[in-house]
Amino acid sequence: MSSQRITATLIVSLFLLSGCLSDEALPGSQETEDCTGESCEDENSVVEEEILEEEIPISGTNFCDNTNPDHCLLPFPSSAFLDSDSGTTTGYRLDIDGQAIPDSASAPSEDFHMLDYKDGHSPSTQIFTTFSSLPELSGLASQETIDLSILPDHNSLLLNVDTGQIEEHWVEISSRTQEDEPPLVHIRSLRGLDHNTQYAVAFRGLSDENGDAIEPFPGFKALRDEIATDNQQIESLRSSYETMFTSLSEVGYERNDLISAWWFHTASTQSITGDIISMRDDATQRLGDNGIGCNVTSVIENYAEDNTTLRRISGTITTPHYLEATYPPTPMIRSEDGTPQFNFLSEVVFTVTIPMSAAESSQPAPLVVLGHGFLGNGEGMVSGFRGWANDSGMATIGTDFKGWSSDGDFDAVTFGLMNVNYLQHQSERLQQSVINHLAMITTIKGICSDIPEFYHNGVNLVDTTDVDYMGVSLGGIRGPSMLSLIPEIDRGVLWVAGSSFSFIAERSTQYTQFEQLFSSPLAYESTMDRSILIALMQSMWDTTEPETYLPFINGGLDGELYPYDVLYLVSINDAQVTTLSADRASRTSGIPVLANSTYHPHGLEIADAPTTGSAIVYFDGNFPAVPSGNIQGPMAYHSLAHNQVLGFEPAIDLASGFLQSGTIADECSGKCYFNGTW
Repeated sequence: MSSQRITATLIVSLFLLSGCLSDEALPGSQETEDCTGESCEDENSVVEEEILEEEIPISGTNFCDNTNPDHCLLPFPSSAFLDSDSGTTTGYRLDIDGQAIPDSASAPSEDFHMLDYKDGHSPSTQIFTTFSSLPELSGLASQETIDLSILPDHNSLLLNVDTGQIEEHWVEISSRTQEDEPPLVHIRSLRGLDHNTQYAVAFRGLSDENGDAIEPFPGFKALRDEIATDNQQIESLRSSYETMFTSLSEVGYERNDLISAWWFHTASTQSITGDIISMRDDATQRLGDNGIGCNVTSVIENYAEDNTTLRRISGTITTPHYLEATYPPTPMIRSEDGTPQFNFLSEVVFTVTIPMSAAESSQPAPLVVLGHGFLGNGEGMVSGFRGWANDSGMATIGTDFKGWSSDGDFDAVTFGLMNVNYLQHQSERLQQSVINHLAMITTIKGICSDIPEFYHNGVNLVDTTDVDYMGVSLGGIRGPSMLSLIPEIDRGVLWVAGSSFSFIAERSTQYTQFEQLFSSPLAYESTMDRSILIALMQSMWDTTEPETYLPFINGGLDGELYPYDVLYLVSINDAQVTTLSADRASRTSGIPVLANSTYHPHGLEIADAPTTGSAIVYFDGNFPAVPSGNIQGPMAYHSLAHNQVLGFEPAIDLASGFLQSGTIADECSGKCYFNGTW
């Protein structure tokens, strides 16, 4: 029965109470006399029974979303974890109580301070829920049938509430499910969501494998059918859900048909990037135009004795530091309002190689910053790419991506997987690594640009006037944040990279080396808990997440984020960084796919080569197919597609040419196929 009907019943009952209504009182008036006598007791009992019949019990606590009884944090992400805050850009503040966050067997979870600073959920969020029984999804959009998702009769919906636009998506059941837990059902957005935007998710008309209609959970049903409950948290959602139901109805999703629906609001760009921009601006002021200090610690002539490198130079750059210490895990120093604070100056290592080809031609080599892979380091990256540097005539420089480097981060992340609160420190360390790169680039273009070690036969062979970027794997993933935040680099090649770190993680063979510990009796044995924790971490990773910066690739943002050009080079059936994540990156940025690619993702414009600006190219080495769901492939395929494309000559020429001229050529003679080895 609706709340209006309850009110009408109460009014009629009051009129029937002879002697209990004042002569002056009108319907709806609050001025009633005390009612006494046996007849009043009887009528009061009738009214009380009426209320009790309408108020149904819903279990749950105020720090959970009680529309779904399967997990405190389902559905995810949810408006249940947003508080109104007039002081933020969005008008909200993310509020996830530590009691809502799954506990490790090693320690209970506390509030994530990095989430408390956000004014909404991550635009790169994972979206999922569970149902009372497992739905049969054959009629819903899949990776191969994305077009279905915007048809009027489709039974799942991702709606931009602010614009009224139905967003393309696909639906999948999690491949990571244990027998004693209901499977997560994911709605997969095709790109990063808009910042500072309200979204709604809805399902209708679903049946299980037996053909039986799936029923809504009681908490959601109470909101949908306007049934009063004894649950304070459910009741607090009513007003906003009424608005949501109206928005859904306007696009053909009527409330009576809904099995599950909820809304959430994404964080603003200012909330996501505020920390790193504050650090960047402070560091820029401290570094000045030329940097603070540069110290050469070693020089190796003809490094590796293979005649590719004139010399390899190692040293340190003086860098503003914003963490408590240099070794992980360590938190960021913050003021009372949460703003990162400068702590001390530190020395960060760097490595430079000068190619032998530059010495032979006596011509300065353009400088390229190299970004290393997962748990690698700058020295190894620069040393390993010495052959490419010599062939392309490039000088290279690199430092560590602290947070995902070999400098203590494996142990720190391992410790964090037993208590994910510590992974906040890892995320803050990733921000510090951007500052380290900024300091390195500023200094190498400034006081370190004319050091004696760069000279050969009287010629400075390192041209630091125009610095570009090239990253592989993690280095490619980190590229957009680097290019957008550091104005000295505005062109980058991103090999085998993608976006949405939480989307990449569960599909990556790199996850395998951590999963055994993450799921151990010392950590988080629940598969559902682990998936939810990875999704939560996306809000912590957003500050260095590519999808945060890719929307601003062309025009930048208010002079705080800078425009740049990128060339994505992707390998089909990559088992480390899923090809699907490269699709996300290209759609989020709006860059075209090159016509000679072996694959044209749904929704991308196609560009003919040669072209300028940005583009994405897919290469196919005919490697074994990876699983379609959110699970990693066999470790036997771990590095095949991911690494072998780096040796494919047309791909190498494409990368080198782009860095040298900004032109994206047709190096594949029509199609970018090669013969992989496996």
